[in-house]
Amino acid sequence: MSDHEHDFSRDRMPWLRSGFDLEGYVGALAAWLVGVLLGLLWSPLFWIGFGAAVIILLATRTAERTAPQGESLIVAPCDGIVVSVGGATPPSELRLEGSGWTRIRASLGPMCSNGLHASIDGAIDHIIRETGDPAAFAATKVDRPGLAVAYVTLESGARAVGMRLATGGLGPRLEIHAEPGDAVRLGRTIGTMRLGGWCDIYIQSGAGIVIAPGQTLIGSETILARFDAGEPEISVPDPDPISETENSVEPEPMAVSPTSDEDLSLETTGDADDEENVSEMFARLRKEARKASDGGEE
Repeated sequence: MSDHEHDFSRDRMPWLRSGFDLEGYVGALAAWLVGVLLGLLWSPLFWIGFGAAVIILLATRTAERTAPQGESLIVAPCDGIVVSVGGATPPSELRLEGSGWTRIRASLGPMCSNGLHASIDGAIDHIIRETGDPAAFAATKVDRPGLAVAYVTLESGARAVGMRLATGGLGPRLEIHAEPGDAVRLGRTIGTMRLGGWCDIYIQSGAGIVIAPGQTLIGSETILARFDAGEPEISVPDPDPISETENSVEPEPMAVSPTSDEDLSLETTGDADDEENVSEMFARLRKEARKASDGGEE
């Protein structure tokens, strides 16, 4: 059963979807034991081993993720926070051609989950790795010399997404488990990056960016953009001329009943002289109306 079909309301602790690698448990336990031995010589030395155990646990933290369902989606490859969104030229190592690329730059803290995920459905085109310098422990700047860097390009037909991943050079901090040519589905884990770093995602022009600086990313789940983001035109079909004729109703001309000569004559009020003025005519009408009302009352 996939996560999309699973009912998490039945889980006792549905929020507990993170943990540590097995090597994390082993390494943390070893560091703690070293701290205990050092503490036997001098008690403050215990904290050296304890601090190393905490760092190892942070570096090996994992999390279960569920990718969204939908076509033409581009999701975040890692946890972090968006620091900038704008146009940029992809590095030559990504082998991305054309112009109008958008770069989404994210910063990863040391406590972020270490999983790296496929941003699109497709295949890995190529991977380029650069080893780091142990002196560059912290990736405080994205272009700091000595960082361990990996360039990963994913493609799906004419669509492509490039990623530049950078972290400190001390220890096994950046690993890509996939190989060029591997087919990947949206959100699949393809590597690890430990103790934070930087991630630049390059997206083709024409894709609709839905992320903004300051937003928090959840690897494999946060949607960054959509290919073919143009809104579809709503087509209104032309009315059927036959049905339109059938449904149309011709307005009937208003029937005007001809007024009879009797209605227009003033014979009921007596023989009116053609030359009498209007005031006299209305006076005669009022007089006849009073007579009629008096007769009705009797």
